[in-house]
Amino acid sequence: MSAAPQPDEAQGAGADSAAPAAAGTARAAADVPPAPGRGVGAASFDLGLRMTLLAVLLDPPLLWFERVPPMLLAGLGLAVPATLRARWLWAGLLACAVGSLVFQWPFSDNHDYLGALWCVAVLCALWSGDAPGVLAHAARRLLGLSFAFATLWKVALAPDFLDGRFMRVTLQTDGRFENLAVLAGGMTHDDWARNDAALDSVLSGTARFEESGFSEPPSLRRLAAILTFFTVAAEAAVAIAFLWPLGRGPSRLRNLALLGFAATTYSFATVRGFGWLLVSLGAAQAETRAARAAYLVVFALIGLYRAVPWSRALIDWLH
Repeated sequence: MSAAPQPDEAQGAGADSAAPAAAGTARAAADVPPAPGRGVGAASFDLGLRMTLLAVLLDPPLLWFERVPPMLLAGLGLAVPATLRARWLWAGLLACAVGSLVFQWPFSDNHDYLGALWCVAVLCALWSGDAPGVLAHAARRLLGLSFAFATLWKVALAPDFLDGRFMRVTLQTDGRFENLAVLAGGMTHDDWARNDAALDSVLSGTARFEESGFSEPPSLRRLAAILTFFTVAAEAAVAIAFLWPLGRGPSRLRNLALLGFAATTYSFATVRGFGWLLVSLGAAQAETRAARAAYLVVFALIGLYRAVPWSRALIDWLH
């Protein structure tokens, strides 16, 4: 009779037979492409959250009772790393965002609504089993839909945008665009001030438009047409890139499209809160270290656009 195998021998035989099976399983798994969002790790997830909190801290609401609670929560999340992924912190930020929307109704800015939706997305991600993947998916959808609706409004719902009227008026009434009108619109600061005063007199009823002295150079009309086309094309490109199936076609260019839009648009339209929120969403779905670094650079650039009078310095240098 043959001797029964000893326990060590049996374990060795089992391990020997399991090894080829495990190797085959590993090879098979290596051939399966990762599911959408799996390439986004904790680094992108945490970066997106930190950039969001920094945006809240640096661009809070105007009124003190709206400003203090979210600033305290954002500061806590940045100062105490253990609270960054705390659901109660993001629930508190959501409550602050909703409270502000209710108080300001119906005059809240567009990005205030997006900020509230982003807090909802963060909470859903934190409740899920794959927080980075869920948040990355939500970021892509929020970005894609935001730009899609912005494009829809401009091309279908606002007839004064496509014909250039919106940009023509903005360039001559919004002080943030005065330097752009001088740099590329053929105007001087004195021209801009005279047109602003002329429009005020027309709106107040003290003068008719024909008698107001308003003057619009042809180069300003051309600039308005260029800006109109660029805005529609850039926003449509971002919408398509972020709504396209992940890893295919335009989706591969989504980071470049969003970074290019933010780096150019917010150089004059210094709505830094909106710009910071958009790049925070972008960072949360970034799949490479280079993309995360690029979002950080553009985040800083948006702040510099507001802090440094670069366009006025450029005008002075050119003249």
